[in-house]
Amino acid sequence: MTKPRLVDEIEAIEDKVDPDTWGAIDSVRKVGNIGTHMEKDIDLVIEVEPDEASLLIGLMETLINDWYVVRHERAERMSKIKAMADGKKPVKNPDQRSGNLITTPPLLSRVGASVFRR
Repeated sequence: MTKPRLVDEIEAIEDKVDPDTWGAIDSVRKVGNIGTHMEKDIDLVIEVEPDEASLLIGLMETLINDWYVVRHERAERMSKIKAMADGKKPVKNPDQRSGNLITTPPLLSRVGASVFRR
């Protein structure tokens, strides 16, 4: 994302994340605005509580886990399932697994076919 303002970038992801996550991210932005735009009201002082930093770190850990770690683990599981299914595909000829296809010689095919037509 390359929006000119943080609020624009946060609004751009609103429909891409669940409402609780977006609300938490937007709340952090609003709290951050107090420090970022102090010049608008220099008499406004908001006290910072000791557990607030832990809450913000917790949000970052949650986002990293949900967006990167869980997504990666899910992709690995799906890949393993696909590989497992590919390894279980029906084999038309027992020697096909080794790459040595056994084919019926053309003459025998014609003879065998004529026997069954009778």
